[in-house]
Amino acid sequence: MKKLKKSVKIVLCLALVFMLLSMIGTACMQGNWGKTQVKTYYVTLNELADMIRANNAKTGKDIQIDFSGSDAQFSFMTLIPKNATAENPVPAIICAHGGANTKEMQMPGYIELARRGFVVITIDMSEHGYTDAATMAPTKDSYGMLAAAEYAMSLPCVKADCIGVTGHSQGNSACYGTIQALNTEGSTQRIAAWVEGAGSMPAVLITEEEVRDMIWTVSVDHYDEFDSVYFDSPNILTNPQGKTIIGKVYPGFSDPAITDGQWYTAEGPVDAPAPGQALDADTAVCLLNPPITHPMFHFTRTGTRITIDGFYSAFGTPAGAKFIPSDNQVWPVTVCFELLGLIGFFMLLFPLVAILKDTRLFAGINRPVPARNELTATLDVKEGIIWALTLIASVLFAFFSYLKLYPAGDALLNPAVYAANGVANGIGIWTVACGVFAVVITVVAYLLRRVLAGGKAVGNPFAPAALDSLKQFFLTVLFAITVVVLMFIPVYIARYVFNADFRICSFIVMAGEMSELPLVVCKYVPLWLCFYIPNAITLAATRYKNVPDWVTALVCAVANCIALVIFVIKQYGTLFRTGFLWYPNGGMAGIVAFPIIACLFFAAFSARYVYKKTGNIWAAGFINGTVMCFSTLFATSFRVDYILTF
Repeated sequence: MKKLKKSVKIVLCLALVFMLLSMIGTACMQGNWGKTQVKTYYVTLNELADMIRANNAKTGKDIQIDFSGSDAQFSFMTLIPKNATAENPVPAIICAHGGANTKEMQMPGYIELARRGFVVITIDMSEHGYTDAATMAPTKDSYGMLAAAEYAMSLPCVKADCIGVTGHSQGNSACYGTIQALNTEGSTQRIAAWVEGAGSMPAVLITEEEVRDMIWTVSVDHYDEFDSVYFDSPNILTNPQGKTIIGKVYPGFSDPAITDGQWYTAEGPVDAPAPGQALDADTAVCLLNPPITHPMFHFTRTGTRITIDGFYSAFGTPAGAKFIPSDNQVWPVTVCFELLGLIGFFMLLFPLVAILKDTRLFAGINRPVPARNELTATLDVKEGIIWALTLIASVLFAFFSYLKLYPAGDALLNPAVYAANGVANGIGIWTVACGVFAVVITVVAYLLRRVLAGGKAVGNPFAPAALDSLKQFFLTVLFAITVVVLMFIPVYIARYVFNADFRICSFIVMAGEMSELPLVVCKYVPLWLCFYIPNAITLAATRYKNVPDWVTALVCAVANCIALVIFVIKQYGTLFRTGFLWYPNGGMAGIVAFPIIACLFFAAFSARYVYKKTGNIWAAGFINGTVMCFSTLFATSFRVDYILTF
């Protein structure tokens, strides 16, 4: 093994330091620097039921278990502040994330609520994170939240009649499923508060009995990608849907417009309580229409402020805790720590490749790479036109195929067998299509060069894909697996030691369940490889003698992601200008585009780096494809999202 360059050592150290700081910083922020006890549970529903019975025996409570026993795994995190004790029980809040995400998505809310003295439980919903799909039916279609709510009620440090729920998007279906199960006639285990953020469908379904004795905050966001389609969210304060929501509590409402942020009881509007105080009412509703988008509810100070104010209005300041104004928020610091880990994770790829390629085991993967001044290809007018046409065609195909293929993800599922959730499938089939098109357009460009050269031989664009032997191919696969495994070791340490992952909003790198890896590797990684291997070939073939490598890499990086950038600009430009999406059926397509853009941009530089270090495009394609697949899938409900039914 060659002596490591100083630059490789520096990047390796920085990557590891960034990830370690991220883990420690995230853990400290979640624990409020030692003032909140944080614990993550991976238990079966049977085990959770036993935990509730044990708490009942310990406290003398009589919390009924309304979910059936099951061996399905349920994952959740508890945050118990110091003021919450058996001698001083306080309200508890259960948090549920949105679709294609995990319990850590609710970080802004659970950090701020625990910091204010509330006990908080944040759950991985059924089919997401580390919770099994089989938890859905036993918990009465509440995605597991019903079990978490009853566990919270049983805790010695919790007031059993002061349980609140909050969710983002699909998480509000979890909230509503829990309310449906518990807020029934004669029930003694009712949900007392609900902050419903960025997911208004359940708001029009709730009944008068279910909302009784509940303080209900509803945020229908003005620029919501979904509510703008389903509920005309820009006009929610004046349209029938908004008035229907208020009418659930105040049947006599007849004003032409709802007052944004006004509390309504059965008798009519009432004054908001003083900051940190509870409403002088048992049942009330408040409708807000903040100028934010769907994901911004869980990732802005505005959405977090609404969550805090909603539970302060329901329960007041928990006993033994100090009132903290809702504008006083520290969660953005946690985001900085999490982002630092995300940067460190992707940085780690570069030194690992540089180190492993020269080891005795993997030296055989290396192939000669011509220096730029040794290249025969030059970027002249003819070549420039062909290259530009190739890039433009690829961008146009990526743009229009995304519109058509991403929504088709659900159509690939048999709803009688598998629950429909098209995130993994939508991205998967679009990725395959773009990879196939990359091969086709490369062949077309090659033939065009031959024509312009008068039939003379021109450089073979697939030449960089040549390998010396089948043995070298399998060694390359082992090399890629080794790099990916080493990249994810810190991610698993973050999970099991620090209760953390690396993320920013919906761009997530997390530790997948070991038992699910065969499913992902066999069914999904091949789809990603269909794009990232041709993409690596293209990057290796677009080096020119008279153009710096960083320039061609940058152009390819922009070409990789510009289609989605254009889509996002059109989608959100129209949304912010008119209040409605440019592509109404593409609400989720716009949201998931953000992390994909980052992945595609990065992939160009990482593929070029791996190729220049090893001369092996297969190594570049395998590493990029696997890492990007894992980053996309691990947080989604891929376990019921099978694109193939074997």
